[in-house]
Amino acid sequence: MITEINPFFARASEYIELDDKFLNLFSPEVLNIFNQNTIWNNVTILRSSPGGGKTTLLKMFTPQILKKLKETSKHDEHNREIYTELKKIGVYDDDGNIKVIGSLVPFNNEYMSIEFLNLNEAQKARVFFSLVNIRIILSTLQSISVLHSFKSIADYRRILFVFQNNLNLPVSIRSINNGIDLYNWACDQEEIICKEIDSVYTDKHRTIEGTDNLYSLDLFAPSNFSIDGQKLQEKILVMLDDVHNLSAFQRTRLVTTIIQKRPAVNTWVSERLKALTMDELFSEGNTEGRDMNTIHIEKFWSKKHSAFEKFAKSVANRRVALALDTPREFASYLMEDFEEVDNEKIQEAINTVKTRVIDVYGSSDRYKVWISNMDKLNVDSFDKLTEWRSLEILLYRDINKAQQRLSFEGDDLLQENELIKQQEAQVIQAAQLFINKEFQIPFYFGISKVCKLSSFNIEQFLSISGHLFEEIKNNEIKRVVNSNHKIEISSRRQEQIIKNVVNKIKWNELANKVPNFVKIKMLLDSIGEFCQQETYTPNAWNSPGINAIAILMTDRAYLKDIALKNKSNVYYELAKCIADCISYNLIDFELNYNCKNKTWMLLYLNKMYCAKYNLPMNNGKFKEKKLTELLGWYNSGFKGKTQNKMSI
Repeated sequence: MITEINPFFARASEYIELDDKFLNLFSPEVLNIFNQNTIWNNVTILRSSPGGGKTTLLKMFTPQILKKLKETSKHDEHNREIYTELKKIGVYDDDGNIKVIGSLVPFNNEYMSIEFLNLNEAQKARVFFSLVNIRIILSTLQSISVLHSFKSIADYRRILFVFQNNLNLPVSIRSINNGIDLYNWACDQEEIICKEIDSVYTDKHRTIEGTDNLYSLDLFAPSNFSIDGQKLQEKILVMLDDVHNLSAFQRTRLVTTIIQKRPAVNTWVSERLKALTMDELFSEGNTEGRDMNTIHIEKFWSKKHSAFEKFAKSVANRRVALALDTPREFASYLMEDFEEVDNEKIQEAINTVKTRVIDVYGSSDRYKVWISNMDKLNVDSFDKLTEWRSLEILLYRDINKAQQRLSFEGDDLLQENELIKQQEAQVIQAAQLFINKEFQIPFYFGISKVCKLSSFNIEQFLSISGHLFEEIKNNEIKRVVNSNHKIEISSRRQEQIIKNVVNKIKWNELANKVPNFVKIKMLLDSIGEFCQQETYTPNAWNSPGINAIAILMTDRAYLKDIALKNKSNVYYELAKCIADCISYNLIDFELNYNCKNKTWMLLYLNKMYCAKYNLPMNNGKFKEKKLTELLGWYNSGFKGKTQNKMSI
């Protein structure tokens, strides 16, 4: 029996108050992003597009969840997997003791209200930092109390402070020596600041003890305090979440201050890409340094395709297990073969392609070995169609080579081993795309392609999978009436659902979420239509096709360093549009790609929109473009032209 609620539309982070459910939905594979990164003793910046899984990841490190995990890992295999992964990165020691006190500080729109106070910029910054410090103090005290099982706020007095250097602390707390007094002071200051924010439209202003530094990130240094007279054995971890909700001024000041400060406690900052300045967006990538470690979640997964697919499958399976009495792997509901209606189309298509090949190339002795061997293939019908369509591509390439070969007796026959050599996997996939476009035989189906369509963003994967799961629910209802009705989704129906999600649901959402989407749509459509034109040339010159364009790194430098800094520059709007596309996960990019003795910035369409334009979902194939061409696309759209690309 399937539940009425679709578990794919739920996010693990929504169940932080329900510890068991949060852990049920958490997949340990995501912790792999930390395996190759130094996350302790420096500042870690976590970035992703919306739905990358940042908040869920951070909440895993809070004491309430860690205690629950330790308790349940003894009898729950799934939780034991999470526990094992966390132990690898030092969250638990060999005896199972929790070694991290995680303090989660979310940033909401309340902080933006400070920008509207009747204060100058310096005063606003001091109020902002004051509120951030207070929230860090209160959150850290709360996390300490949870991990050490304090029974009430009164137990905060068990925390004793001896500040080694209090010069950076506000005067009013330099004499504080215990947790309860610090807690009461922080509550009083928070109330004053919040009342000040609430009185934004009045002339009443209260005295706020402001500060322009993040002293709270030093206050909880291990040398500054003890619990019950014992030095702290755990690492303090302060996690600042949703920093993208701050104003540009606040976010820049906060991140810059943290990085320059080299805090005494472990500090993580989580933000969406949209928070980055346009200059940062053109430079975004995984970077590591002595004092800062930046992790772009999607870029991490993009280098580990199989690991992301394993992670996505795990996430899907966890949700199916919540909804079904007899759980199955989610992938098992997505049929990988064809139904009768498609098999009939495949047979018709085989005859069509075979007839074309024989009519055009059959009279040439050069191709007789290749053609005669096609009918001998002992493969299923779709594979046979693919082989025939691949052969058609290869023969078109051969007969149209720009440089004619000299013919010598006995040397002009193409042997079978030459066909096998040329008929590589990329040509096969190109043939399948051609078949999809010409004969409407499904291409976008199956768990592997659903994973690829997600562009390494777990929410995007869940969104597509959620709509597929709706179909599973409908099939279950139909099977109650007709026991022969399949609960599994056919390949054709999968493609229909995916296309509907991409072309209607997700595309329409962009109009409401993305600023200036009319112009962004113009550029995306231009890239998509251009890539489609280049992909479906008769000789499939760039098998399996392209889903990216490229600009020279020198042009990228011009956009970043000159165009974006001058609104009157002819390329300013184009540069801003590209930055917005990166920010909203519509375009992915790769810097410093070497090809043809030049270095390029590659601009890939989000893989989900490859289904919109009938493109392959691989990375690697692209076509270079000049800024003048892109500007024309941005202003007027893509004007297609007929051209046949020759095989090199």
